[in-house]
Amino acid sequence: MINLRVDTATPHHWRKISKEAPVQCPALTGEEAADFAVVGGGYTGLVAALTLATQGQSVILLEGDEIGSGASGRNNGLVLSHHSKASPSEIVGMLGRTRGERYNAMIQGGAAVAFDLMRQHSIACDAVETGWIQPAHSEAAAARVRKFHDEWVALGAPAEWLDRKAVSDRLGSPRYHGGWWAASAGHINPFAYATGLARAAQAAGARLFTRSPISAITPDAGHWRVSVPGGAVVAARVLVATNALTGTFWPDLAKTLIPVKVYQTATGPIGDNLRGSIIPGNEAVSDTQRDIGAFHYDARGGLITGGTHTVWQDAARRGRAAIARKLRHTFPQLGEVAVAEYWEGVLAVTPDRLPRLTRLAPGVVFAGAYSGRGVALSSNLGAIAARWLSDRLDDDALPVPPGRIEPIPFHGVAVAAAQFVHPWHRLRDRLP
Repeated sequence: MINLRVDTATPHHWRKISKEAPVQCPALTGEEAADFAVVGGGYTGLVAALTLATQGQSVILLEGDEIGSGASGRNNGLVLSHHSKASPSEIVGMLGRTRGERYNAMIQGGAAVAFDLMRQHSIACDAVETGWIQPAHSEAAAARVRKFHDEWVALGAPAEWLDRKAVSDRLGSPRYHGGWWAASAGHINPFAYATGLARAAQAAGARLFTRSPISAITPDAGHWRVSVPGGAVVAARVLVATNALTGTFWPDLAKTLIPVKVYQTATGPIGDNLRGSIIPGNEAVSDTQRDIGAFHYDARGGLITGGTHTVWQDAARRGRAAIARKLRHTFPQLGEVAVAEYWEGVLAVTPDRLPRLTRLAPGVVFAGAYSGRGVALSSNLGAIAARWLSDRLDDDALPVPPGRIEPIPFHGVAVAAAQFVHPWHRLRDRLP
């Protein structure tokens, strides 16, 4: 059995430097009623609760831990307007012309929607909108990302192709073979974004309860009873937005997702003499390796990056050492660099890397699974799921087809494979 436990009690880097203080919410005790119950206090659930409350609905959100304790508060902080692995034409091939074009349009504008939410609700999450660079780690990868660039430009996205010299100048790294820059993208403090969304949802009238893990969702006289250890919410409709941390409260739902444990790190502030030569434009960066190298600065001038382990024993020490090697290899001018902060999290992946909008029962839906693109995607899909659940959006208008629960075959094997595939990925990354 893969150990996916994460220490949520110890404040991690994003929480330590957040300008948004943690949101104080009570645990649910007794019975409450609402038009809508939202299960999960990550970006999807928070945006959905904000959307529903703004529509004038009564909303109660239940979070099993604290706001920002899951992937929404612990991720790398990249806000991207590109698919995970696929090109726009490949998305059309997967979803068909009409829905594929709709999904591409959502992705193209997805980062802008997230940044607009931050501005609209004055969320102090250190948002930086300088775009995203995807450098290619090999000649074959350069041809692949050229396809990404050309197809997005054909769809009207602001982007720029970077040859080998240009990408070296933009990043301060000699190791890449070219790449592209997407203008509509950037990076944030993800914990601050989560807590800011929670405050916005509360201000709109949503009621938030934390430390209230779901034990069951059951029918109750034409409504749904969402039970927690201390009580229950009775609601007409329910949105489940638990993502990678989906438990056993709904049969087989967790088997539609593959949870993947990852870690993130931060260096101390990089000196001005080096800041001028390492990502001087302060863009978000993530490369084409299968063992992805993702880099950007935090508000204090430290470099954020991360990775994953195959074996999690002595994880913090080994993770710091691995990131120090990665940073030296990518940015030789750094020399020996101390990795000051280490923390872990769990994200959800699907085999086709498309998010899920799943109808669990009449009046109960699931939204989630972002395969490493969660900040922008969940900011969009949370609002879409809320409109869908409240009958303001029909099935034909959704960016992905609404599905039913379809467990991944040999789910336990797939989960184990996801954890143990990384040595193979690292080997393939070394090949031309």
